[in-house]
Amino acid sequence: MKQVLIILRGAPCSGKTTLGEKLRDFDKKIVWFKTDNIKPFFSNFEDRTLDAVMGTSLATLNYLLDEGYSVVYDGILKKPEYAQRAIDLTKSKNIPIAIYQLVCSLKTLQGRDKDREGVKEGLRKPLGDGIIESLFNKVEDNPIEGAIKLNTEEKSIEECLEIIRKNFD
Repeated sequence: MKQVLIILRGAPCSGKTTLGEKLRDFDKKIVWFKTDNIKPFFSNFEDRTLDAVMGTSLATLNYLLDEGYSVVYDGILKKPEYAQRAIDLTKSKNIPIAIYQLVCSLKTLQGRDKDREGVKEGLRKPLGDGIIESLFNKVEDNPIEGAIKLNTEEKSIEECLEIIRKNFD
């Protein structure tokens, strides 16, 4: 199995977490790194902390790549330059990269937000239609060059996994 960086980018509820969780495999040295998990270190998701979040994410990515892990790098990545910095870092190590833009309709994303794990049980609140729409537009309006669109509304999770796993061969 070769070492590779997989970038999963998309709006909330597009399938990044579901795919990342299923792709990780410690025995095969594949880690799922969710950049959103770094945000609470700095604030309650304030945009002014994005540079610190991404700097920490890149330092972590660098460590994981140096340790020989393949990385599934998951994030909204509001600014394409954040993805580009991860791409440049990985290219400097001569590690192959695949970028997937997870897409589906805004209506589907908003519906998934209401059905997320913990929402129905009252353990967490949905992000809300307005936030979903704002982040959907941010991702749509700021594409990452070379990204492969993967429609998680049209394809099953299994079909998406099959497509992404080909990068590890």
